[in-house]
Amino acid sequence: MQRKPHNAMVLIELLVVVGILGLMAAMAVISFGAMWGNNRFKGRAETLVNTFQMAYEAAAQSDRRYAVVLDHLDNTYTLRQFESLDLQTLSDEEAIISVGRFDEDFQFDYVLYDDLEDTRDRGEAFTEARFYAGRAGWQFGGKVVLRDRQGRPWTIIIHRLGRPVELVEGDAGMLLPQPADRVPF
Repeated sequence: MQRKPHNAMVLIELLVVVGILGLMAAMAVISFGAMWGNNRFKGRAETLVNTFQMAYEAAAQSDRRYAVVLDHLDNTYTLRQFESLDLQTLSDEEAIISVGRFDEDFQFDYVLYDDLEDTRDRGEAFTEARFYAGRAGWQFGGKVVLRDRQGRPWTIIIHRLGRPVELVEGDAGMLLPQPADRVPF
């Protein structure tokens, strides 16, 4: 009869161990899910960074012009080669090189150009943002702010003078062009 209390104690200990293991497994799954989502976002953001870099490098090596168009209405970004000098309209016949999509895991928030034009100031009229690359570099630099599933901001910085396009965590600042009277050379 002494064995029954001992058997009950072993059962309780076993249940406690199983409960602790279950709790640890649940924490690991939650942690892995967050890590997986963050890596997925960063992978897609790096694809967009590579799209900007591809436009810059292709324009620098040729006489062609390229545009990266971020469409807020269609939730897409497009790398296009274009021929016309009318930058307000890009013909549908112009070459589309690649297209990517934004969604709830990879959200397009806003663009701030280095001339301080801010797409947030356009309100409902904001439909798309464009970055043009030519042989001399970017027409305008700026930053593109993205948001991940949790709403955290990430910034893609496009330098007008051709430094590599970079992805930075947070809503980062950017270097602005200086007026001629402030440049010593």
